[in-house]
Amino acid sequence: MMRKNLVGLATAALLVGLFGAAQAEDSGSEGPDWDDTTGRLDPAAFAEPPSTSRPHAFWFWNGELTEAELDRQLDEMQANGVEEFFIHPRQGLGGEFGVTENDYYLSTDYFDKVEHVVEQAADRGMKAWLYDDLNWPSGFAGGRTVRGGEVDGRTIEANPTYVPWYLTPIAADVPGGTTYDQPVAAKDREGPVDDELVAAVAYRKAASGTCVTNGEARGVELDGSSARELEPQDGRISWTAPAGDGWCVVQLVQRPLLNYHPDLEPDEPYVDMLNPKVTEKFIDITHESYAARVGEQFGDTIPGIFNDEPGFYNNFPDGRGGADSRGSVAWTPGFRDYLTHNAGHDLTRDLAALWYDTGSDTTKVRVAYQDALSDRYNEAHTVPLARWADDHGIALISNPLVEEDLGSHRLIQGGSWFEMQREYQLPGMDLIGGLNPSAITPKLNSSVAHLFGRERNLAETFGAFGWDLTMEEMRRTVAWEASGGVDLIDNHAFYYSTDGKRAFESQPSEFFQNTFWPRFHQYADYVGRLTEPARGATPVNPVGVLYPSSSVMATGTPWDVRGFAGNGSALGPVDASWTGTSNALLQGQLDFDYLDELALAGDEDLGVDLEVSKGDLVLRDQHWQTLVMPRADVLSLEALDTIEQMVHSGGTVVAVDGLPSKEADGRDAQLRTRLEALFGTDPLHAQKSQKDHGSGGRAVFLPDRSELADVVRERVTPGVTLAPETSAVRVRHVRRGGDDAFLVVNLSDKSVRTTADFDVAGVPELWNLDTGDRRVAPVYSKSDDSTAVDLDLDPYEAVWVTFRPGAHAPGRTPHLTATNAAEVTEVTDDLRTTLVVEEPGTVYAVGSLGDRQYAAQAEVTDPMEPIALGGDWDFRFDADGASTVTRPLRSWTDLDPDFSGSGAYTREVEVPADFLADGRRIRLDLGDVRELAAVSVNGDAPTPLDARPYVVDVTDRLHPGSNTIEVTVTNTRTNQLEHSPRASGLLGPVKLQPVRVVSLDLQEGAEVTSYELSVDPARTTVLPGGTASVRARIDGVAPDTLAGTLATQAPDGWTVQPASAPVALDSDGRRVSHEVPLDVSVPAGTAEGSYEVTVSFSTDGGEPVSRTVTVRVSNAFASWEFDTPGDTEGWSAGNQVSELTVSDGVLGFSATGGDPYVVGPNVDVDLAGGAVVEITMDSSVSGQGQLFWATTDGGFAESRSGRFDTVAGTGTYRVPIPAQAAGLRQLRLDPLSGTGDLAVQAIRVLPAG
Repeated sequence: MMRKNLVGLATAALLVGLFGAAQAEDSGSEGPDWDDTTGRLDPAAFAEPPSTSRPHAFWFWNGELTEAELDRQLDEMQANGVEEFFIHPRQGLGGEFGVTENDYYLSTDYFDKVEHVVEQAADRGMKAWLYDDLNWPSGFAGGRTVRGGEVDGRTIEANPTYVPWYLTPIAADVPGGTTYDQPVAAKDREGPVDDELVAAVAYRKAASGTCVTNGEARGVELDGSSARELEPQDGRISWTAPAGDGWCVVQLVQRPLLNYHPDLEPDEPYVDMLNPKVTEKFIDITHESYAARVGEQFGDTIPGIFNDEPGFYNNFPDGRGGADSRGSVAWTPGFRDYLTHNAGHDLTRDLAALWYDTGSDTTKVRVAYQDALSDRYNEAHTVPLARWADDHGIALISNPLVEEDLGSHRLIQGGSWFEMQREYQLPGMDLIGGLNPSAITPKLNSSVAHLFGRERNLAETFGAFGWDLTMEEMRRTVAWEASGGVDLIDNHAFYYSTDGKRAFESQPSEFFQNTFWPRFHQYADYVGRLTEPARGATPVNPVGVLYPSSSVMATGTPWDVRGFAGNGSALGPVDASWTGTSNALLQGQLDFDYLDELALAGDEDLGVDLEVSKGDLVLRDQHWQTLVMPRADVLSLEALDTIEQMVHSGGTVVAVDGLPSKEADGRDAQLRTRLEALFGTDPLHAQKSQKDHGSGGRAVFLPDRSELADVVRERVTPGVTLAPETSAVRVRHVRRGGDDAFLVVNLSDKSVRTTADFDVAGVPELWNLDTGDRRVAPVYSKSDDSTAVDLDLDPYEAVWVTFRPGAHAPGRTPHLTATNAAEVTEVTDDLRTTLVVEEPGTVYAVGSLGDRQYAAQAEVTDPMEPIALGGDWDFRFDADGASTVTRPLRSWTDLDPDFSGSGAYTREVEVPADFLADGRRIRLDLGDVRELAAVSVNGDAPTPLDARPYVVDVTDRLHPGSNTIEVTVTNTRTNQLEHSPRASGLLGPVKLQPVRVVSLDLQEGAEVTSYELSVDPARTTVLPGGTASVRARIDGVAPDTLAGTLATQAPDGWTVQPASAPVALDSDGRRVSHEVPLDVSVPAGTAEGSYEVTVSFSTDGGEPVSRTVTVRVSNAFASWEFDTPGDTEGWSAGNQVSELTVSDGVLGFSATGGDPYVVGPNVDVDLAGGAVVEITMDSSVSGQGQLFWATTDGGFAESRSGRFDTVAGTGTYRVPIPAQAAGLRQLRLDPLSGTGDLAVQAIRVLPAG
């Protein structure tokens, strides 16, 4: 697509002062509500998105509130395109951080301020959403749920028993024939929260060994059928084991959770999520108080209320529950009776199965406990909240904690993710700490919405991203979320104040305190256009991915399922397969929804009417053509019923990474028999298989994910297919009133040029997220049932490709079908096209009108040599008393490492008259900018540039002779606030780059044959005796078939497979692309060094085109030696490090805080045999280092890391990466846990051993 910043961009005065308020306009207006139904795509609403589609502000009330300041901040929001906000009481509320917030929260003055702001919002046409607690997690009412207190003038009684409770096992080995005589392991505590023995149960050991490991109740398998409950007498349990086998006595003790405190609340207890009286009190304190004050605005100015991260924190992975609660499970007084009722029998004597293998009923008991826990959680907490919200005409918003892994779903949400989310009217998620594109959070959140028929789903985004958050990263992040199905963005956060410690509480603020705030309106427009086409739309996802509920409930024990701290050898592989399978599909542009196993089973707790129709899984107007089953160790027969029905009626199921061998209710043998009949392979020893069934149904088992996307694509209508393929692009397909819209997002930091073949016939439009403009795609070709569109995507660019029947006449809309020009600016009705060309050579265009083909070509001889703007520039900080210095372009941190704000770069440039010759356009290319730029030429109004590419057309702003170019650059506040000297300013290189504008009159009957060749990577590293993979890409056009030969030439003794390859592509006047994978094999004795392999392509009688691949032979899978001054070889500053420099063979930087790290470039290393990362570096201090690795199974995580002790001076550190099926994708080096100076000589990824 056309790069929007380059041609015909109008300049605009933008900057209104670094931190000053923009002038507020009366922009409040009545717009659609968040859940309004929508019809066809609305171009007007895209150009000017309604407030519900724009970003919402998570407004931290974290200071001493005044009406005047609240009003001023509302002015700021409206001036920059924000019309909806969440009132979020936060640490610092009331004036003194860490002191006043609890007393001020819910006070009369607090509610006075709420009432004032809601009235102001109503007058302005804004929306004021509520948040239901102080800080987080929700439920403790700022401490009043347990300890009582004052609420808007009324006194709330204390209820000390409303704290959370947990069940913990205390075990002891009892040899046969001996007596167990121990006191009941229940403590007497001060107040009414004593421990209580729930049951003491004796079990015969099923094998020799201990049932106590490191003081914890775990170890040898127990015989569940031998269980006998022991009755205490006088506070002791005394029992003599039968002679013979060893026994284990397990005391199950109910304890209050007193050590865990809500975040930022060290003195406040949390609350019991399983006690309905707790929720009743919470509603009375919080919701009813809001209703009394502002209830008349419910459903109008107040659309909903945010419920944040409630859950079970007894066994929280960070250990805040205390040592006593580690390995425990959630409980509440009286829960034994509830379990008995839910399971149909007294389950208590069987509960040791939660911690031990107790035989054939282990899985059944675990599922029964988690099922009861989920049911009680909903009955006690989510149902009362949702019903209250519904009764009062507002939406209840969810935001569960730690969406990213299955173990956390069990630990914190009770094991049934979808059931826990069922009651919420507006499903939500958060993205905290940074973007990991392999995270599955948006897909999980949007799947909840799709499964339960919710109109929207929300993402709270940017919390704890740090003050180094840039506008580009914001745009990239929300585009990634939207591609995953999110359609409401909540910007975390808008700080009322950043005074003192507030600036470092989940920072940054994206409000007026931020350097990018004067540009926020552009971002708000961008977000609105990103989400508006999907608002109220029907998702069109061809694939369902099984959410393995039974495995989450039953696999592993509370000791080893640790959520984000790792999920052990049992649930860990299930979790890795789930995330890995998800990413394999997304990287193949195969969009999906997670389908809960409980929905497939028809579980009444879920209340979802999923049906099978003609091989599809169907729910309302959604159809899933194929079900993909990641590894699931446990599956219910009821879910298998639906899967079999789907296959037998013509559908497809693809299982990957393993087949279940355990059944949720203990019917293991039946499960295995039926799975073998379905897939044609034994689940216990599964081999790759494909079994076809009646009506065209098919069941496929794949032992790994390497073929998954290809197998699935054969069985679905994918929506879009890219040629050539690229894993960097995500695609989301929605349908509104007969219109189809595809969101196409480039997640990489490199440009992507591809042809997207959409499974929709019609005239495609490109909807520009930056400008709100739309145009017919200038280059596309069509068939009876699909349309192929040429897309040229900048780094991190997103675009909507839409099809609106009736908007354009399919046979009478002129367009090109192929061109090699960089841009197409116009195609007229008489097929005259205007092209932009970036290099000399032959430029061509092939077009179509009706059934007729047209073509033309021309030779461009203009060399288009740029004017380099190197050398010295005048530079001045935008600060009082700053002086002008003259210096070459580089980071300004050497002048002032702590400066945050703007700096102006100015220089004169002589432009010859012939440089501005007719037919040329001149682009100013700024190169590397950190972070925002505004370009002024000869004193005209500045043009803003917020993200790559930092390029602007300046043709009409230049004149022959001397010209003044001024570039104002604004960095982030991390330098000033976090004292992190992040590279800042205009880094360049800067140049004036001419391009040639060519007009072609396309002629009927003219023919064009043209082709280009590229190789990727152009530089690669290989071990002696190893093989490097390279892809050669041919792009071109021909009247019929583009036919030729790809040939290679390598050093003596090397082999390239294939050495040559014939290429024949059906073009028929369309631009076609084809990739040829090449394996370059290096002899074992090859010396280390750089070598060249030449790849060429030519047609019969055509001129050959050649490209060179530089192959670096090294004794490492990948290595970075930093031997080129200034070249960081793709390594970048991550957090709390200074600007990276390379000189004298070292990568140098300083660690400036307690969590410093640098991040490496993307790599592709097979880890089947494992690897070792070797780091050679010099450190000024000793400390602890850590290496993280991201793989195809997931991003950086504690479970994918290794620690080492850094010593002062030069050292070499080796960190092993275990052998695994996943591939290595990226490294992150945390060299220290504090401050110091580092000089890295080399980082090498070596074979294991």
